[in-house]
Amino acid sequence: MALEAEAFVVHHYALGLIPGLLQTEEYARALISESCPPLDDETVEERVRARLARKEALTRRPRTVYGFVIHEAALRTEVGGRGVMQHQLLQLPQVGALRNVSIQVLPFGKCSGLALNGPFVLLETAEHEHSAYVEGPETSVLHADADKVSYLAQVHGMIRMQAFGVEESAAFIRKVAEEL
Repeated sequence: MALEAEAFVVHHYALGLIPGLLQTEEYARALISESCPPLDDETVEERVRARLARKEALTRRPRTVYGFVIHEAALRTEVGGRGVMQHQLLQLPQVGALRNVSIQVLPFGKCSGLALNGPFVLLETAEHEHSAYVEGPETSVLHADADKVSYLAQVHGMIRMQAFGVEESAAFIRKVAEEL
């Protein structure tokens, strides 16, 4: 989170969930509320507030480039019920309209092998230091090793090449929201 706050380039690849920086309050609350073991209400609210505070960076830092590639599975995984998910989906094209944000969708059946390995974030600081954050269900790892970061950047490039363009992605997201 600290590196993300300092980075001037942030590229997310999301497999099963909408990235935290793009989550609506209701979507975030639904995810955080489903923790195992269950969290008390105060902790849920604290984590939701923290997630929403991170999201403010998209507009507070207009010179930072944010690129998101979201697998179609994340768009079709109904989190929090139909209304919450529809609101979440309809917010994505609005955020994607910001000059410093791009949102692309990787449709089912594209780039399967690489795309199914899991979500990750690529970060670049103002000093041109590169790192990668790989998320897993029980552990997450921050990589600074140039070889590992380079590999993940290549994977991200392959995934982006298979994803819909920005405008096609926005239309696709709206279509998925209408189908709910």
